[in-house]
Amino acid sequence: MEKADIVFIKSVIAFLLLASTGMSAFWLWLRERRRGRPETDKLVEALREENATAQADLAARIVELEERVDFMERRLVQAPKPDPLPQRRVTTPV
Repeated sequence: MEKADIVFIKSVIAFLLLASTGMSAFWLWLRERRRGRPETDKLVEALREENATAQADLAARIVELEERVDFMERRLVQAPKPDPLPQRRVTTPV
């Protein structure tokens, strides 16, 4: 390998190390910035409670609808079958 190739490889490795360190620092800064806002935590907790309430409400509605479907199925099975229509006799005009 030539000296120029070795210098290039070393510079690429140094760049990658610096870039990864910089990105790690940036992500840590973002994480700390987000964590430092208590009003955001309160908002997230309120949204979670609202979501849980909505899910419970939907679950109750689904149970009610299932009961209604079961009731209608039982009613349809128990309903008397209608009398068949009288058969018309087919006559030809001849």
